[in-house]
Amino acid sequence: MTRRKEPAPVPVPEVAAATAAAAAAFLAGQEITTTECRRCGTQVSGVNGRYACICGWVNDWSEGHTILPTADQDVDA
Repeated sequence: MTRRKEPAPVPVPEVAAATAAAAAAFLAGQEITTTECRRCGTQVSGVNGRYACICGWVNDWSEGHTILPTADQDVDA
């Protein structure tokens, strides 16, 4: 026996607008930055001064240009 799937809830326009505004505000604070890998010299790009290279080099989180959010601010936690 199969069960009918419930239709996905339709987002309320106000909620969708608030979500879109929050996403736009978050993206406005992000900056693509570029540097040279300290291990192999490859040009790497990252977000807000945080980088990872294919050779395995990663700069320390504290070297970034912005403060990272706290665990309380992480909506995915």
